[in-house]
Amino acid sequence: MVDPASSPQPSAPASSPPEAPATLPVVRSAARWFWWIAGLSLVNIVMFQSGSQTSFVMGLGITTASDAIFAGNKVVGFVIDAIALGFFVWVGFQAQRARLWAFYLGVTVYVLDALIYAYVQDWMPVAFHGLAIFFIVKGILALQGTAKATE
Repeated sequence: MVDPASSPQPSAPASSPPEAPATLPVVRSAARWFWWIAGLSLVNIVMFQSGSQTSFVMGLGITTASDAIFAGNKVVGFVIDAIALGFFVWVGFQAQRARLWAFYLGVTVYVLDALIYAYVQDWMPVAFHGLAIFFIVKGILALQGTAKATE
């Protein structure tokens, strides 16, 4: 006869580990906003350089301003554009890795960029900056929540 005390007891179901922050849909979605900002800004740059009077409201104010200010010196304008676009692509990659500092840095620069549009009283881009900032902040809050949950 088998002693019930010596028989292996079924273990309680293991609790699933918390989801890695980088795999949370809200964090990934928030990080992708930085890529959308860079991508649509690139489209705006191409449209401006081709003589179009149309642009996306989601574009960066710094690229719009640099293209207008340096219309006579396109090399300088392109360098400023490349730095701005490269920055947001890089921040997007860092944010995809759930690096909270990248979200903070990116949203801070994007808020400052919104001030360019506010200065010239172009309110549609300011409103869209606000929308993008809202979704980026949702990612920040989700990332902060996972950090607190793992403490």
